[in-house]
Amino acid sequence: MGTILLFASFFILLFLGAPIAIALGGSAFLYVLLFTNISPIIVAQQIYASVNTFTLLAVPFFVMAGVLMEYGGISRRVISFSKSLVGHFTGGLALVVVVASVFFAAMTGSGVAACAAVGGIMVPEMIKAGYDKDFACALQGAAGIFGPLIPPSIVMVIYATIANESVSTMLLAGVGPGVLQAALVAIVAVLICRKHGYKGEGSFHIKNALRGFKDSFWALLSPAIILGGIYSGVFTPTEAAGVSCFYSIIVGLFIYKEMDFRMLMAALSKSLKSAAGIMFIVGASGAFSWVITREHIARLAASMFLNMTDNKYLFLLVAAVIILTAGCFIDSIPIVTILTPILVPVAAQYGVSLVHLGGLMVTGTCIGLITPPMGLNIFMGAQLGNRPVHMVIKKVTPFITVTVIGLLLVMFIPGIVTYLPTLLK
Repeated sequence: MGTILLFASFFILLFLGAPIAIALGGSAFLYVLLFTNISPIIVAQQIYASVNTFTLLAVPFFVMAGVLMEYGGISRRVISFSKSLVGHFTGGLALVVVVASVFFAAMTGSGVAACAAVGGIMVPEMIKAGYDKDFACALQGAAGIFGPLIPPSIVMVIYATIANESVSTMLLAGVGPGVLQAALVAIVAVLICRKHGYKGEGSFHIKNALRGFKDSFWALLSPAIILGGIYSGVFTPTEAAGVSCFYSIIVGLFIYKEMDFRMLMAALSKSLKSAAGIMFIVGASGAFSWVITREHIARLAASMFLNMTDNKYLFLLVAAVIILTAGCFIDSIPIVTILTPILVPVAAQYGVSLVHLGGLMVTGTCIGLITPPMGLNIFMGAQLGNRPVHMVIKKVTPFITVTVIGLLLVMFIPGIVTYLPTLLK
């Protein structure tokens, strides 16, 4: 009965329009109030305990670094460099969207941020060049899903903390799925562009590429500093996030000089609000997870799956369907915080690598960014192009299809996720 109330109250609060953190914390509070003799203050204690870890400090720092890069003139330079590399191919501007989004994802770790930063420049430019407006919006939404996969990934940090996995391992585990999904989106974009006759611009010149690289060098150096520092052992992932913030300030203020003190304060204010919202969700999910543990839901789920099948890939397929369904209504971070405590013990029973499970989960939640009715990147893309959402949804369907194929490849070929982490151990 307690389990039924927990999930029923969560979904009722959610569909009444309550913020996800309130829905998580509120349902846990109702459970404690009605089904235990424990003081309800335990909910607040669990919220505090869930965020009171050194590892999770990386989350607000990475959020802050992403906003600082957005304000510091980095987007334009990354796009210019991407044009010099792929702008001459068929559907050149479409490829620029994908490549620039990959670069920006490697600097921010956020799908929506990558969509906004790149799309603010590229969607109007594609429309001006004669591309279909809805296709341009849909492509930008799809290209933004790489953010939570390619390191530094905020979602991967949260999964690693909950699953008790190494953060550096999980960050590296997102590279394979991220590159795979980027390649699949790029292939579909080129096929659509070829069908509609969208040609490239100019031709490739090594001098232009070198000039673009030189101009964007300090921007592209950011992921190299972050990942190089982590995997060389110079600093921890949390320390790397702090270094990334400091570096972004230096680049924006003193190298590119496109950010003044007023813009710096605005960027910090925006990032603190975003980070606070994320950490509140993580804390509330900690209280929710405490109830899940108390009710032995993970053990019951494991028994249910094991009674249903002893095939681990069938378990992963069911898990993927649950994640994709949840992604239609909930953002990546709540999905990971809710489902990880349930799926991790079940995966252990099947002998599934938790690194593989994390890669699968985050890949699935990324697709949720472009699945209606709640796909955030669809709304962001439509807003950037000033287009009706339902028209953009029609054009995003091929990208949903191909990214689901990518998810299936990640599911059945674990090496896509585990190869790089194993290689560097």
